[in-house]
Amino acid sequence: MATLTLYDLPEEVVSRLEQRARAHGRSLNSEVVDCLSRQSAANTDPENWLHQVEALRAELKGGPIPVDELVAATERDSH
Repeated sequence: MATLTLYDLPEEVVSRLEQRARAHGRSLNSEVVDCLSRQSAANTDPENWLHQVEALRAELKGGPIPVDELVAATERDSH
């Protein structure tokens, strides 16, 4: 395994990474490794990206929201 040292990270980036790490029950290092792994795979492998999209879609309860329901909700919320 390689070691990577990062300099001059903005404090808000570190804070968001720490929040993500806590939410996922991981160390900061593990969260950064996961983020970098996902990002590098997503940028180089369209099949992986499609797999991730399909996995997220499968998590939607009740399937896609019909367009007429989206329009009605948008109109309702804009008043």
